[in-house]
Amino acid sequence: MMGAVHLLPGTTQSSVAAKGGYDAEANAAMTLREFDRWFALEICRYNNSIHSSLTCTPVAKWDALAGEMSGDIPFDMEAFRVSFLPSEQRQVRRDGIHLFDLRYWSDALAGYVGRRDGKVVVRYDPRDLSAVWVELDGGRCVEARYRNLEIPPVSLWEYREAMQKARAMGKVGTNELVLAELIRQQRQIEGESRALTKSERRSRERNSSMKGLAVDDRASEGLRPVDTSDTSRPMFKVERW
Repeated sequence: MMGAVHLLPGTTQSSVAAKGGYDAEANAAMTLREFDRWFALEICRYNNSIHSSLTCTPVAKWDALAGEMSGDIPFDMEAFRVSFLPSEQRQVRRDGIHLFDLRYWSDALAGYVGRRDGKVVVRYDPRDLSAVWVELDGGRCVEARYRNLEIPPVSLWEYREAMQKARAMGKVGTNELVLAELIRQQRQIEGESRALTKSERRSRERNSSMKGLAVDDRASEGLRPVDTSDTSRPMFKVERW
């Protein structure tokens, strides 16, 4: 699987030595969401290819042994997925769960407010911080969402970038409304940029540069057609290169 990944443009290879002088960042061509889709398709391709040890496809082998393995299939697929997410330990406060300076709430947490018998495990998806999953007594897992619903769904990386911008603007402390507006502006810029092709972006930059040069030329232009009173010689406008 990793052999296939290392054939993609932008690979960092498995070590610094293997990477050598290859500029992975300059050659990267996929977003994380696009890579997720590619990787899922690669798993499907692998499972439908003949396996050298099985002498059949992994899918065919699974189907043949499905009756024997039925007890190993997770009953609750959502809980199974959540169990792989990263986690932090937090206390349940009066205004909910605090994670990354964001507040989350679920009515199921009301009975746990103010308890001093330890913290709860909070699992989150870095690709979407709009909800977290809180492990309660007996291993029960409940979903808690933004307490402030004006904040859009955002990835952890997008959130941290917005927070850095807020600090650079002198915004001190937690202001979720400011955060929501910064994220909205960033997404607008990203959307406008994505709508342009690479050639269109280059053309826009060149046109902008040429406009600046044109202003400078008008300010410093000193050459004019000269009237020598010699009618046998036509006057030509001087072209500047």
